[in-house]
Amino acid sequence: MAEPFRIGSQIKVLSNLLMREIGNSACAKSADEATGNNMFIIRYLAQRKNEDVFQKDLEEFFSVRRSTMSDIILRMEQKGFLIRKPVLHDRRLKKLVLTEKGENIHTMMESVVFQTEEKLTLGFSTEEKETLSYLLEKLRRNLETEI
Repeated sequence: MAEPFRIGSQIKVLSNLLMREIGNSACAKSADEATGNNMFIIRYLAQRKNEDVFQKDLEEFFSVRRSTMSDIILRMEQKGFLIRKPVLHDRRLKKLVLTEKGENIHTMMESVVFQTEEKLTLGFSTEEKETLSYLLEKLRRNLETEI
């Protein structure tokens, strides 16, 4: 008997393969213990380096709990990838800023991310990529919506 179609299982497998693909690159191996998750956070911060980014922003964007993101940020801080800086308007708030080491990792990894995206969508038309992106966003919204 064939196993029923399970989209969640397919997404989990794709996520594992994506993390492995990025993690196995020569760049990633030379990036001082930066995990796949670290790479995505570094990329997020690098793309927003002219904005104040806080832990809550990462929690919302990556859809993770506060405690999970706290642990990730703490480890990234210990590895020297980012620092927490107080903001002038509210000393209780700490914005997240990449260190020089974090910036260097971002620069190294950009080509790996681009190549991985190309491999992931090999044979896809522009229309198929747009449709896939739309459908994935729709799946995300479905899970974020309270019933």
